[in-house]
This record gives sequence, structure tokens and C-alpha cells, in this order.
Amino acid sequence: MNWLALRVLAVETNILPKNLDIDGILKLILNILVYGIGVAAVVGVVVAGIMYLTARDSEAQVAAAKKRLYEVVIGLVLWVAMWSLLNWLIPGGLKP
Repeated sequence: MNWLALRVLAVETNILPKNLDIDGILKLILNILVYGIGVAAVVGVVVAGIMYLTARDSEAQVAAAKKRLYEVVIGLVLWVAMWSLLNWLIPGGLKP
């Protein structure tokens, strides 16, 4: 039993490199967020398109679809603004 406990404690993971500093962690998190924002934007545009296509004569659903598409565009513009601000603040910038 003690051998098993010691073996479990000796196991290391190689998820992140050992020499990763705060700058590297921040870059890793922001790169993950870039892909997440991209996926969320694509899903938002697809949902808005489906809402618009299935609206028929419902002006309320057309307005909701246009509002969703407008919100996706605003979100992407805000993300680009934040990304450029972080590139300016972090020495060396963020490289995806």
C-alpha cells in the first residue's frame, strides 16, 4: 500500500512546461480565449441566420435575429480593441 501511495505522488504531468512564467501563462490563456471567441461568434452568426430564415412574416423574430447579429459584431469589435490594448501593454506583444 505504501509503494502505491509513493508511486502516485511521484507522477508528474506534462500539461504545461516547467519554465512557464506569468507572461507565458497570460499568452496561453488569451490564445485559448481567441479560439473560444471565434467559435462563439460563428455560432452566434449561424443562430441569427437560422432565426432570420425561419422568421417568415414575424417582424419580431426578424428584429431579434438582427439584434443578435448586431451584438455578435459589437462583441468582436470589443475583443479586437482589448486584444490591441493587451498587445500594447505586454512587452513583446501577444503572438497566437
